[in-house]
Formats: sequence, structure tokens, C-alpha cells
Amino acid sequence: MSEDSAHFSSNGLTLSLLEHLKRHPKRLVFPEGEDIRLLHVAEYLVGQEAVIPILLGRREVIVNMAKEAGICLRFIRIIEPEKSSDFELFCERFTRVEKMKGNDPGNVREIMKSPFNFASMMALYGQADAVLAGNLHGSAPVFRAVSRYKKEPEQGNPLFAISVVVCEHLKKLGGDGIFFIADAGVSPVPGVSDMAYYAVETGKMARHILGRPVQVSMISASTNGSIPGVPSQRAHAAAVLAQSQLEQLNIGEHITVEGEIQIDAALSPAAYNMRVQHSVLRKPSDVLIFPTLDSADIARKLLAMLPGVSEYGMVIQDILFPIAEVSRLATIDQIYGASLLVANEAIQFHELYPNGQALLY
Repeated sequence: MSEDSAHFSSNGLTLSLLEHLKRHPKRLVFPEGEDIRLLHVAEYLVGQEAVIPILLGRREVIVNMAKEAGICLRFIRIIEPEKSSDFELFCERFTRVEKMKGNDPGNVREIMKSPFNFASMMALYGQADAVLAGNLHGSAPVFRAVSRYKKEPEQGNPLFAISVVVCEHLKKLGGDGIFFIADAGVSPVPGVSDMAYYAVETGKMARHILGRPVQVSMISASTNGSIPGVPSQRAHAAAVLAQSQLEQLNIGEHITVEGEIQIDAALSPAAYNMRVQHSVLRKPSDVLIFPTLDSADIARKLLAMLPGVSEYGMVIQDILFPIAEVSRLATIDQIYGASLLVANEAIQFHELYPNGQALLY
């Protein structure tokens, strides 16, 4: 192999995700396949027998990149969308569904030439289990492409993104050092119902990955109204609504929500004892729901710049298939971690929807 294991993080999160995938390997499609970082990640995942990578792009370009870097492409599929035997089928299905929705399908062939749309159709029709994108073109085209594949649009649930950050040195505070941050990518100023939805769904993801009960905190500059003038009522109302929804789902004992609460109290037992109440059992929160996109984005990027911290992209929620987005600046390790995350989401997705969710497409 061209890359040794030193290039890939081995922390409590990635080790657990990797072992889970070894028992349940998944097919992961990378729409922006002409990227040397992806080739390193794909080769490593194949070597670990955890993921079957599918790279979209020009075969000749990808093969030459791999050859120059000494990367083995064995068991790595390369697909050129327009030359694929499924291209016409995907065009036909896309056209049919858009017409059923009352939409003008437009130039379907041009739409399907987009690797993001082609990858989405692969996931919708069972030819891939999950998608990872954004590494070459950033988040805007990713969100633009996948927004048409939003699930249950009639329910009005918001599209949002969850970022996962690993801070192993914070284990000294008593937790796992693994934090789930939302919304890290979509809504500038979410409303009360949106924040409650983020809390419930992010809590579910955290519980699935951590395998234990989790604590969700609605982050604010105020704790229980401690700073007059701070518009913290939205966070408090969202916490109450989210806890009520969890109780209705009969999972309130597994996912608890509190807030509004300041970030130090959410993460530090000592600060919690001072700002909220004394609790000898208090551990750092696992899920942090921020009041604005600005605050969530600043927090995750600032954390990612600190030594010993790993940040693994954003898992986009409320799409008909598991998908994650990484930054154009993502390192090989960040792409690796995001790949493990979204592939593990595919495991749960297929348990919940054994026949897929491609009914709309």
C-alpha cells in the first residue's frame, strides 16, 4: 500500500466505526473521484475490508494519478457517468419522477452528467450505500444537488448538517471526547421547531454511534436567563419542545435535552456545578445545538484548528440516502473519518429502510 496507517487517525471514534464496518461493509461513492486524497483513502479502506469505494471521473485520469502515486486500484470501481450503462436508465427515471411532481425535468442529460446527481441516483437505486462529496468543489454544489432528494418534504422537516469533532484530550472531563455539532451547514438562524428537530435527530445519531445514552445541550450565551438581553428564549423553548418529542417517541431516557446553557457549563462538570446545579454524575454533553449557523461553523472550525483535535466533515440530514460533505481543504485523515461516518450511517439506514427510500425516484 502507498500509505501506512500513520496517515489515518486511530481514536475511539474511528476505531469503533472501522470495526463496525468490517462486519458490515458498505459501498461508498465519491462523485469527485479525480482527487489523489480519495485514492489514498479508498486504497486504505479496501485494505481494511471495510468499504467498497466507487470513484466517479475519467478513468484515464484516475488510473494515471494512482500509477504515479503507487496506489493500488484493486477492488476500487471507477465509473464515467456518461459512459455508464445506467446513464440512460437514470435519465429516464429522473424524467418520470419530475413529471409526476409536476416539474419540468429540463435538460435531463446535462443534469445526469453532474457527478453529484449521478451518485445520488446510484444511492437511490441500490447501486451504492452512501455518498461522500465536496472535496473538489465545496459545499454549495453538493447542497444544491442533493436538496432535490430531500425525504418527506410534505412534513416540512429542515435540511441540516451534523459535524463530528473528536477532542481526545477532553476525556479528562469524564466524557468520550466525541462531540456532535448542529446545524453546521444550512440554516442561518433556525427557529424553535427547527432547533428541536436538530436536537432529536442529532441525538439519535450520537446514540447510534456512541452506543449509549447521550446528553444534548442547546448552546447560548446565557444559562437559564443568567444574562439579560441575550435572546436565549429560542434555545430554551427548543429544549423543552425537543424533550417533549423524545418522550413521545419513548426514547427520552436515552436522549436528554437541556438548555439554554453556556458552552463551558455544557462541557465542563466544574462549570456546570457552578452555573446550573451540583451534580457528581455530570459528564460533558455529547451533542451541541447552536443558535445560529455562524456560531456552529465558527465553533467547529476553531476546534478543528487546535492540536490533537479531529473534525470529520458534515453528515447531511433528511436526504433519501446517507451523504456527507467535506471541505476542499480536507486532509486525507478528515476524508477517511467522514467516509467511516457516512458508511456507518448507511448501516443504520438499511436497517430502518431495508428496501431503500427511492419511492420518489
